[in-house]
Amino acid sequence: MGVYNEYSNTQLELKERLHMSKKIVVVGGVAGGASTAARVRRLDEHAQVVMFEKGPHVSFSNCSLPFHLSGIVENSNRLVLMNPVEFKKKYNIDARIQSEVVKINRAEKTITVKNLITDELYEENYDHLVLSPGASPIVPNIEGVNEKHVFTVRNVADIEKLNHYIQTIDAKHIAVIGGGFIGVEVAENLRIAERNVSLVEFAPQILMPFDYDMAQILHKEMVDKGIELIVGDGLAKIEDTSIQLNSGKVVEADVVVLAIGVRPETGLAKEAGLEIGELGGIKVNANYQTSDSSIYA
Repeated sequence: MGVYNEYSNTQLELKERLHMSKKIVVVGGVAGGASTAARVRRLDEHAQVVMFEKGPHVSFSNCSLPFHLSGIVENSNRLVLMNPVEFKKKYNIDARIQSEVVKINRAEKTITVKNLITDELYEENYDHLVLSPGASPIVPNIEGVNEKHVFTVRNVADIEKLNHYIQTIDAKHIAVIGGGFIGVEVAENLRIAERNVSLVEFAPQILMPFDYDMAQILHKEMVDKGIELIVGDGLAKIEDTSIQLNSGKVVEADVVVLAIGVRPETGLAKEAGLEIGELGGIKVNANYQTSDSSIYA
């Protein structure tokens, strides 16, 4: 009996050591990355979990970003659901903000991280790596796109910058380019804030997932709310106080918000030699494993 107990204890100790040695590193600390890190913790209370986010916030509410423009979410701090201190306290997850992962060293099973505050580079090892870098806004290569009154919306810092600029210059006319979910919500909230809003969509309707007939109800709702809706026309040029469309139409605009769409952030994966899928995202199997079995996406 004593031999059995000694064997069982050894097995338990070995199991615990194996658990303790498991290190999961997550790249990206917003919806996908933060959810993955929290799920890993629920599955394994012993694993070491480290999450890297190059922005200043982790776990913020993407869908609520436009509501800061109308004042429905008056304080932008309410958009941030958790901070690194809370992640550590609640989940024992080491969340590091303003830390950009610049390289994956697959052979060594390490990543190279850049501290964006100090510019310091350092290595972090992993047993399993999860890539959740998100997507970047599409910015067309047209005249005027780099002017100071042109904005994209991806994170809390973006929405704060946009809102501050609108209020500072007391913008009267705002053009939103793109009639997807982000563009529509930005236009809606700017209109609630009593700005003159033009929404420009290249396709013949907004919100393409909806049937064309259903979209007409949405078109009427936007027009009834006072938004100038322009469909079937695209952005050709941005000027100081207006935009020019492909049709030649000129629309007044003190501020331009680009919500044309996003493309997946795959730079890290490509550089590491991971397979890319047909639609441009990181290729994974049914278990979200990439072409490297130690790396998930």
